[in-house]
Amino acid sequence: MQALIVCALIVLFLFVLGRGSVLSFFANRFFGKFAALHFRGGLALPFFYFYARNFKLILPGGPGRDRVFFEARKLSFWIDPFFLLIGRLRIVNLRLDLAFLDYRNRQESFLKNRILPRRHRVEVKNMMVHRGRVTVSDESRSPVYRLELNNIDLENADWDAGTPVDIFFRAARGSADIGSGRIEIGNSAGTGFIRLWGVTWGELAAVGELPFLGRKLALEAFHSGGSTGRHIHGTLGNFHSSNMDYVYRDGLSTPVSFAFDVDWSDYQITLDLGLQKLIGSILQSARSSALSRPILLGGRGVFEMIKKQEK
Repeated sequence: MQALIVCALIVLFLFVLGRGSVLSFFANRFFGKFAALHFRGGLALPFFYFYARNFKLILPGGPGRDRVFFEARKLSFWIDPFFLLIGRLRIVNLRLDLAFLDYRNRQESFLKNRILPRRHRVEVKNMMVHRGRVTVSDESRSPVYRLELNNIDLENADWDAGTPVDIFFRAARGSADIGSGRIEIGNSAGTGFIRLWGVTWGELAAVGELPFLGRKLALEAFHSGGSTGRHIHGTLGNFHSSNMDYVYRDGLSTPVSFAFDVDWSDYQITLDLGLQKLIGSILQSARSSALSRPILLGGRGVFEMIKKQEK
């Protein structure tokens, strides 16, 4: 009888501890200088299931620390207990509805590479995002670099915190508006694609519509491989179509082709540096003709404008 009462009290304690108001109170009480947390919902123990409504997390940062603001109307996920037993964190079936992330980078990105976990230590499996939005302000640069993605949708996406950029290669389907353009990604049976079109060089460089950077970019890449790396090939060109629906081949002029291999052990770096490394590989491996050379010159010019220190 006593054992039954003890078990009931433990279950009750875990239930109360898992409530959103209790978790928020303790988080704000002990970590209030570094973070503020508010949500309705809770952590269902011992089932390792977290659910929340009106979730808000603020990391205020400081002059030399990044600032993060994240909110979501709905958020839920499971934590796989088996991986916890072997020292790994695997989040399963992450669902984000009407999520917004405002990230203000105040520290050089290469300094944050050392805090990334090793590959396969922290992973997300089967993530879905509905109507998300991300704004990025890089305050470590002058003038401040700003980029925004709207109407983000992801289906069945996997992500490894050790190589953040791999999310572009591990989603069954995804799309977002970027500047005046659009990006779409997809994957099936180990073969995937990335398409970007309609965004201008000036928008990517965050310098506005300067005359020589006003031409719109079009990129189509295909990738295949396994968990250790990918082979990527595709074409890059200027996009002249006024129709923003996907008409890549009809709206493309002076294309250049590219091909290169990705070894994930070389991409254990922050997301922005990972994207930078991919862009550099595209421009370095691109094969151009006399007619298509201007697009490479423009692309390399933009790349030098936005390039960040890697080490």
